[in-house]
Amino acid sequence: MYRFNDRVTLISAGFRIFHILLIIGSGFLLYSALGLDDEGGGGSLNMFLLHREIGLLWGFVIIAYAGYAVLKRRKIRIIEPLDKPVTVQIKEAFSIIGRYFFGRGIPGRVRKNMGRHNILASYAFLLLVAGLILLGVGGLGLIITGADAEGSNMFLIAHILGAGMLALFVLSHLFAVINRENRPLLSAVFTNGKVRREWVEEAMPSFAEEHFRD
Repeated sequence: MYRFNDRVTLISAGFRIFHILLIIGSGFLLYSALGLDDEGGGGSLNMFLLHREIGLLWGFVIIAYAGYAVLKRRKIRIIEPLDKPVTVQIKEAFSIIGRYFFGRGIPGRVRKNMGRHNILASYAFLLLVAGLILLGVGGLGLIITGADAEGSNMFLIAHILGAGMLALFVLSHLFAVINRENRPLLSAVFTNGKVRREWVEEAMPSFAEEHFRD
């Protein structure tokens, strides 16, 4: 997956396609959700049907990609920082926050141990997974039981809570990727998946040390 020279293939074509599909699907889901109201009517019904069908397709894409990753036995690198001791995680988290918000330098000892993903990305990933579970369970529950059925409020609350968690994830994700230090990653997602080797060595020293052999 990784071939290192002057530029590094850091993001696979499959993930780039998956990422773009998720963005498009999320946009349609949000659009259809905003069109729902409590008064009913044809417009609202059409939006409900659109929301339901896109939601099912969106869920299928996520499950299909997850299944593909499992079959290919791909390492889930984004959770690797969670193996670090809690004290190390806290130091890394506060160092990154200080860098993003106040422009402070990241201590050399902390930066040296930073891999493909940092600890804030791992926390955001957990938020994403929890949000997807609540959103999916709540949405399927509403489809199976019906929005007006007794006990459907529980599914509605789960669905809305999941949507809120995903919105928080998106905001945090956007804040991270538009940060000047991470712009090479943003560019890589929407181009050829490559970044400069020097950037990898600076931003992900532990990952670079593991993969760079020359």
